[in-house]
Amino acid sequence: MELKFNNPNTKVGYDAVFKNRPVITPESFEEAAEKYIHNLKNIILDKSQYKKNKPVLMLSGGVDSMLLGAVLNKYFDFEDSITIGCVKDTDDIKVSQDSAEKLGINNQLIYCTWDEVIDNFDLIKGKPIKTVHDIVYYLTFYLCLKKTNVKERDLIQGDGADTLLGSHNVFPYKDVNKVMKIYNVPKNIAQTRCKQYYYMKSIDPNRDFHKGSGHLFELLAKELEANGVLAYKDDRVRWINDLDYNFSHPEHKVFPKKVIQYLGYDSVKVKRTIMQQGTGIYDKMKEHVCQITGKTHFNSAVKQLVNQGASLPI
Repeated sequence: MELKFNNPNTKVGYDAVFKNRPVITPESFEEAAEKYIHNLKNIILDKSQYKKNKPVLMLSGGVDSMLLGAVLNKYFDFEDSITIGCVKDTDDIKVSQDSAEKLGINNQLIYCTWDEVIDNFDLIKGKPIKTVHDIVYYLTFYLCLKKTNVKERDLIQGDGADTLLGSHNVFPYKDVNKVMKIYNVPKNIAQTRCKQYYYMKSIDPNRDFHKGSGHLFELLAKELEANGVLAYKDDRVRWINDLDYNFSHPEHKVFPKKVIQYLGYDSVKVKRTIMQQGTGIYDKMKEHVCQITGKTHFNSAVKQLVNQGASLPI
């Protein structure tokens, strides 16, 4: 897809959510790419706490971590990445190795077993965990990173990019036809306004809205005496959310892939990945938490486990 930034139909002239917030609309791909690259560089610089040590990239094999790796390669003294998992030989792990090779960096693969995860349920007690995904995310990252030395290292992680681009879920776009009719705008503009609204809700601290699991990465990094850097969650890159739906939606990630190419790397094999997707671990965890708590719904089971800890038979 060609990125036509100077096409009026790919511009949102104002923010449909915050009328007084200026919406950045780059005039060209080059302008947008340079802005994004420099935003990410500056965010990483500002959020890094251990600048005397080299940063470490949490490499999933997906587009978002590959882009962070390309930025790190360009501006930082950088050579190491870590890929974690609790099931070996998943597709995202294979892609992460390919991404590390393209970047010319080291890639350490660290695994934890299912038994390790369930044996450490006591670690979730009192944590800001709300979902089964949160449990798998927190325990897998924590147990894997504990097996290596990340003390006083800045861990650069790609959480937040999907929400920034507009969410993989269908429900944020349920009102697209209504927006098209009310504002008399093309479908892509209506979709863009819907994703702006979804993002606004996702970052509103006053709303009870699940904001992903990135906060858990920051928490577990601190527990391991490291520092979690989530560049995509910084407000300086919010303008990415204003880009047209057609080339910034996370299902395709056309714009980020083009930026990777702009930085001189091949993004053909790089794709969207979700940790351990397709391995069945989330369904297994849903069954497990319900079984050990006696609850019929897994979210209720998660709440009980977080509040009471793992004193239940596991």
